[in-house]
Amino acid sequence: MKKLLLLLSLFLLVGCMKDDFIEPINLVEVPESLVIEDLQGLKLESTIVSSEVRMNVKLPYTDIYRIKIRDIAKQLISQEKIQGNEGDNLLKVYVSSLPKDGYIIELTNNDHDVLGLTTFVVN
Repeated sequence: MKKLLLLLSLFLLVGCMKDDFIEPINLVEVPESLVIEDLQGLKLESTIVSSEVRMNVKLPYTDIYRIKIRDIAKQLISQEKIQGNEGDNLLKVYVSSLPKDGYIIELTNNDHDVLGLTTFVVN
């Protein structure tokens, strides 16, 4: 009987302890269509888009990066700075304002070194 009371008291004490030592982990669930095997890169969910497309930007370290959209003649159409985290970053690209044509999307670091690029078509 004493062992049972001691065991119940121990469970009650452990159950009432504050969980300060547990830190939440932000896990990103990457869809299979957006998985990047390399340490860094850029992958679109689809190459033919109409209004928006999801993409995965895999980064080597947390820093500020640029997403650039260029036309086929490599003229800069748009660019946006992002605060990227190390690993996978799921983003949406909105392309409804672009004319129907082919484009290049680039991922660069702050020194404009290209870390990844791919093409897409606005339909």
